[in-house]
Amino acid sequence: MGACLWSHAAYACRYSVRDVGFVDAGAEPYRFYGYVNQDTPAEVAAAFAQISQAAFVDSNVSAEIIDTVKQKEHPAVKYLNAAEGGVESFPAGVVVSPDGQSLIVPVTSPNQPFEKTLRSALEEVVSSPKRDEILREITSVYAVILLIEGGDREENARARKATRGAIERITREMEITPESVARPPVLVVMDPESIPRERTLLWSLGLDADKLREPLAAVIYGRMRWIGPLMKGEEITDANLNGVLSVIGAQCECGFAISWVQGTMLPTRWDGETRALAAKALGFDPENPMVKMEVSGILARGASFSGVPFGYIELTEEPEPHSETQSISPPEHQNKTFSDSPAGKVVPERRAVARSGLTMQRSLYLIAGLAVLVLAVGFLMLFRARMRNHDNVGPHTEEKPR
Repeated sequence: MGACLWSHAAYACRYSVRDVGFVDAGAEPYRFYGYVNQDTPAEVAAAFAQISQAAFVDSNVSAEIIDTVKQKEHPAVKYLNAAEGGVESFPAGVVVSPDGQSLIVPVTSPNQPFEKTLRSALEEVVSSPKRDEILREITSVYAVILLIEGGDREENARARKATRGAIERITREMEITPESVARPPVLVVMDPESIPRERTLLWSLGLDADKLREPLAAVIYGRMRWIGPLMKGEEITDANLNGVLSVIGAQCECGFAISWVQGTMLPTRWDGETRALAAKALGFDPENPMVKMEVSGILARGASFSGVPFGYIELTEEPEPHSETQSISPPEHQNKTFSDSPAGKVVPERRAVARSGLTMQRSLYLIAGLAVLVLAVGFLMLFRARMRNHDNVGPHTEEKPR
């Protein structure tokens, strides 16, 4: 019985979705491509490569310099024309997201030294005031709600009220079932005056900084991961936000595919100081190779449990009277909004099921296997004891009863 109980406890997952979100289990990075041609001086090309490599240390962005003449068949050459506005002069730079979206990075500026302009441009790829603000909070809080304000003050006020309501609601739930975090979710607001400095962050959320009209909201957690749909306008409600926040607090063996809730990692720098703060808050080191191996196994189990990796996932809860239900789909929902649903549709919250039938099934199989093993060993020991006793008594000696 002790062995059975120990085995069941050992199998139980000790990580929440939030915990897993701090572990980089090999996510596809953003890629910065620098382009030079035959007219680019050799010293400029060399400085371009050196500064680019140094700028993205401790970030989820990799850098590569491409000579468009010598490497005209390179797959990244297509981004020169694919990026909005196109590239007209060299040196040039383009950052590409894991899903293939591209953004021009202006690495030159008239009457400015190339190296100074380049360093400033590359820094904006991985850092900005709002990303720095989120990083200061993300290691010690449950999650961050990023609210991007529009031009209507009343709409902005309504969105703020909805986000505060969701935060209060999840805070009450945390008091009942406390997680390994010290603080509840926080709100970070991007007002219209902040937008020019946040073009890369907005681009990584699938937004054009010049076309923002109404408030938008995104939930960010873990290692700067964006989870759930991008909510806009009237879609920013207490219920919608709380539905996404509830998933973050679920256990990693909670009955749905954990792989898709990893979210979309935003371009950012995750340096040694931030890693240390995260390890202290979590109680384990997310950079530890053993932890990464364990989390990779969790993600693999989640993918196999779902049947089809990144397939349709539905999170369910007890239905509320007279309410419709919402389905949250995996990574395809990133860079999209709730506007795909019919206008005016009420989208209530959905919560993760907190129990795993798979865990129970495997535990029962384990217990049954141990029981069969104990019985087999017992019969073998009894048989050997009877044979030994028979040999000691001899063929003509009557065995005394015990």
